[in-house]
Amino acid sequence: MKVSNQTSLKIVSLISLICLLIPLIIYGLWIYAFNLGTTQAERVTIFKDYFPDFLNGRWDTTFISIAFCVVAILLSTTNLKKIKNYWRTLNIFIIVISSLLLLLNLFSMM
Repeated sequence: MKVSNQTSLKIVSLISLICLLIPLIIYGLWIYAFNLGTTQAERVTIFKDYFPDFLNGRWDTTFISIAFCVVAILLSTTNLKKIKNYWRTLNIFIIVISSLLLLLNLFSMM
């Protein structure tokens, strides 16, 4: 029973990592679009072209990024004391990076 419990905790850690990758990809696309455009309006247009039409609102990608950061933090926090070694280090990394991205998103909304 303990082996399957550890396996499920590792799967939750990987899901948390995937949740962290989504905001990282959004910021990576913004950096890429920023380097392509010459004016801010052109950069925003290039950035919005990477997403479907229902995500072209002013704060849509920010809200999605915030939601995935919160999910990543919550999933990693639940595993922090139950899992050891490499997986614990991975969960700490996920919590730190997700927290920084969450704060970056919140402050960018001000």
